[in-house]
Amino acid sequence: MSRKNLVEAEFRHEDEDTLLTDVGKSSSLVEHLLSVQANRLQAGQPDSELRSLSHLDEENVKLLEHQVDAAHRALFEMDGKALLADEVGLGKTIEVGMILKEMHHRGTDDAVLILTPAQLAQQWQAEMLEKFGLNFTCNYDDDFEGFNAHDHLIASIDTAKSDRHRSTVLARDWDVLVLDEAHYVKNEETDRYVLLDKLSYDYAFFLTATPIQNDVTDLYNIISLLRPGLFGTREAFHHYFVNSSQEKLVNRNELKNRLREVMIRNRREETDIDFTPRNVTTRTFSPSPAERNLYEAVTEYVRGAYRESQGQKLVLMTLQKEVVSSPAALGQTIERQLDGEGSQPAHADKLEEILERIDAVETPTKLDRVQRITDEARERVDKGRVIVFTQFRATQRELLETLDNEGYTTHTFHGGHSSDEKEEIVERFEEEGGVLVSTDAMNEGRNLQFCNVMVNYDLPWNPMKVEQRIGRIHRIGQDREVYVFNIALEDTIEEYVLEKLYHKIDLFQQSVGELSEILTRLEETGRNFEDDVFERLVEAGSEVELENDFDAMAVDLQEQRDLADKVEDFNSGVFEGFDLGASDD
Repeated sequence: MSRKNLVEAEFRHEDEDTLLTDVGKSSSLVEHLLSVQANRLQAGQPDSELRSLSHLDEENVKLLEHQVDAAHRALFEMDGKALLADEVGLGKTIEVGMILKEMHHRGTDDAVLILTPAQLAQQWQAEMLEKFGLNFTCNYDDDFEGFNAHDHLIASIDTAKSDRHRSTVLARDWDVLVLDEAHYVKNEETDRYVLLDKLSYDYAFFLTATPIQNDVTDLYNIISLLRPGLFGTREAFHHYFVNSSQEKLVNRNELKNRLREVMIRNRREETDIDFTPRNVTTRTFSPSPAERNLYEAVTEYVRGAYRESQGQKLVLMTLQKEVVSSPAALGQTIERQLDGEGSQPAHADKLEEILERIDAVETPTKLDRVQRITDEARERVDKGRVIVFTQFRATQRELLETLDNEGYTTHTFHGGHSSDEKEEIVERFEEEGGVLVSTDAMNEGRNLQFCNVMVNYDLPWNPMKVEQRIGRIHRIGQDREVYVFNIALEDTIEEYVLEKLYHKIDLFQQSVGELSEILTRLEETGRNFEDDVFERLVEAGSEVELENDFDAMAVDLQEQRDLADKVEDFNSGVFEGFDLGASDD
């Protein structure tokens, strides 16, 4: 018997007597599993259950019934090859974590490869470790040594398909392949699709909330990677399931039956999840004359320096972000430039002038205003818990010093802390309350549902980072209304981004998946969101031109959103009435 068949036999015939005796997590989950088990025994199916559930810490992961069902079906009813296509926000990552935990428990995960979009790789790594105790190396880790040096890997799909790594990835026989955002491989003519088509693996779990993005060929291509031959040739698929105009499906019952073999799709209205309301308030404040002079000096310097040499783009972009965050953050960066080794930087005189304008700012307007929010929270919120987010360590230090002097219980969280220190910080914040001032190191993998008030002290230009911040507290398990306060300075790049762009796409009402869909469509046009913001700022010849440029960018965003909405409507139409988990009447 081949290795693969031995694994399959193990999944199907192991005894189940240790599972339900010690799950001990919740009576409802136990009752659900007993019901599922009874139904399968009645149907004459082999009894194979998720043994590893009893080893999960319910404080780290709350298992929902639709997730348990999905994990079981993917492993035991779909032979370990499944497309997890739940709607956005229903926990597809959790379902995969349960699957991988079960395979690890049974010793069938010798070589696992998780491929994700670049921006999600480290988030996956954190979730697998913190929720399921599964340790993966990420291609962004310092100790990453290549795809043949680690047995449990998370990597961006573009790194895997690169000339440097492609041959190594394809040379291995992987036990398990996980592909996040599977719609990224919908086009069979791309390098991504070719890589997946040539990969060697025994089990595969693909994730996407949008199995169809443009037309049903997307669905055909994705599923053909999982189950070659399920739909026959592409021509046969279109002939049998799509009418000549390709505007609607035909033979839906047959399509449903075949999809049931490989796809699991849960919809929000079919689950018991009830997300609490999200209340977002934006507070813009007029900068002091000294702050206004500082902002104008920095913007003028950034525009001039960029036009002379675009090689300084990252530094110049940082300066433009820091000037609306805090004089402390801006001053630290400029001093570092002036104190650098070798000759003085170009335009050192202008940098010195900016430092002088920094000294003229006494109390930053934002720093004064944030205290009003924390004061109110101290009076009205359980233990006065508030999370304040900033992008910069210098701003973080200034906030902490000010709040400490005002008698707050404060906590600091940043990327310099070890994993153990981060756990301790979160535990102290939960127990003691007060204000947690965090950099965006908190963005990934942290669950802070015990807090329901957040302040964005400065706003990242990338809207995905903003949503990830909010997602720390507004997520499954939050039982109170969530309050988010955005603080911005009037007539600055921050206000332009906030008012012209974020509100245009209803950022603060979007889910991560919906927002990712909008940004992905934008990036497929060859544009990067933050670069686009920066270039419009530095290239505008006047305030009127700048405003018009941002209006144009907002129109582009709205177009991408409209396309994403049309895709979702089409997906809903395609799968309307499909009960993919039940038998036909």
